[in-house]
Amino acid sequence: MLPSLLRRFLIAATMAMHLAQPVLALDNDLPDLGDTSSASLSASDERQIGAAAMRELRRSGALLDDPELVAYLNQLGGRLVDASGYTQTSFTFLPLRDASVNAFAVPGGVIGVHSGLIVTAQHESELASVLAHEVAHVSQHHLARLVESQRITPWMTLAAIGLAILAAHAGAGDAAAAAAAAGPALAVQRQLDFTYAFEQEADRVGMQTLTRAGFDPSAMPAFFERLQKHNRLIENNAPEFLRTHPVTYKRIADAQARLKDMPYRQVPDSAEFLFMREKARVLQGDARAMVNYYAKALTEGRFINRAAHLYGYALAQLRVNELDSAGRSLAEARTALGRPHAALEYLNGQLLLAQGKPVEAANQLRAAAQRFTGSRGLVYGEIDALIAARQLDPALKLTLSSQELYPSDAELYQREARIYEAKGEAQRQHKAQAEYYILLLEYGAAIEQLQIAQRQPGNDFYLLSAIDARLRELQDAIAKPDKR
Repeated sequence: MLPSLLRRFLIAATMAMHLAQPVLALDNDLPDLGDTSSASLSASDERQIGAAAMRELRRSGALLDDPELVAYLNQLGGRLVDASGYTQTSFTFLPLRDASVNAFAVPGGVIGVHSGLIVTAQHESELASVLAHEVAHVSQHHLARLVESQRITPWMTLAAIGLAILAAHAGAGDAAAAAAAAGPALAVQRQLDFTYAFEQEADRVGMQTLTRAGFDPSAMPAFFERLQKHNRLIENNAPEFLRTHPVTYKRIADAQARLKDMPYRQVPDSAEFLFMREKARVLQGDARAMVNYYAKALTEGRFINRAAHLYGYALAQLRVNELDSAGRSLAEARTALGRPHAALEYLNGQLLLAQGKPVEAANQLRAAAQRFTGSRGLVYGEIDALIAARQLDPALKLTLSSQELYPSDAELYQREARIYEAKGEAQRQHKAQAEYYILLLEYGAAIEQLQIAQRQPGNDFYLLSAIDARLRELQDAIAKPDKR
């Protein structure tokens, strides 16, 4: 299993690097790493490795493909990236269904976040502290510096990164550390020295980012210390984060010492964090077990936030098809919060769909989307409800207008394909599906979809011309890769 997955990664990464376009390096206020940091891995290399990592994580089935979780993590991560001042890389934050407490960074700005980390964080600043730490691994080019220090050849680097990504999505380690360990003939002690040094640097830069982003910087050492205490209580069962990001008492002490120069800041948790923490808890666990968990905690009064707890309860009940109970729990969550919220509106739309009320769901989600204009999940929900109600023309109109707002959103093209399939327009269906794969950088699958579209019956000259032109564009890009 492992060799075939690794070969697939290597082929994908190599093709991606051949197709790489130059990336403009912009000035920033981070420490100067010197020319050696980019001697082995250029900015373009890092970007293409990140793209290959995303492909393999999607293929692995590890991703939690939930629109609200994805949107929340990228909003939170984007806030931290903005505060870091790092502009050379576009970041993507990916939620993974894994109950272990961990996160990892891949060159090119890919940050994997285990659902267990979201669930374990007691406050939003704790989750933000880990994301800021991972952003620092990328912004400080730790993998590139490690590669240069060990004089690893580019092919060995790709092999090591391939192993690292496979290990990371299985909960077996941080991508940079695993890449170093996987490379043949590396000096183990030198690698460990670099790992500790990089972790300390990521702590320092991450705390600066955390403060600039408006979060509580004391959350970082507090979270690390809590994990350490957990480790002492449960021998030989350390949280994954402690094994992949070695936390020493010196690191904790250093972080606490930095707090002396920072003003005290109490930062309340956002409702988005409270709701998404419960969503991650439900989606990573067994649905029936989650229903029992929420019911027991509610009876005993053991919950941090009543509205979020009832939201999680309703979501778990929906997953086991206890629709009436889910409706009651959701109504109680609304009352407990005392104001509308996008997460509650989205869940209500999903509940109406499950009850076989697609028209009512579409109307409710449309009204909610107009109120919460930044929620892409509500837009997805309205499109899905319109499709379920067989209101295909309004669904298509909404999808196409949303694509104009979010041209790089692959999920919108997937929905466009579903609409054309329902309308019986096979050529347009496969063309839209090709665009979906293009945005995921799955060029082989995109070419296949365009070739299928060519073979479908139809006499729309302009559509056929567009399909042919898109197919030639992709084939030329693969046949004549950019020479760097």
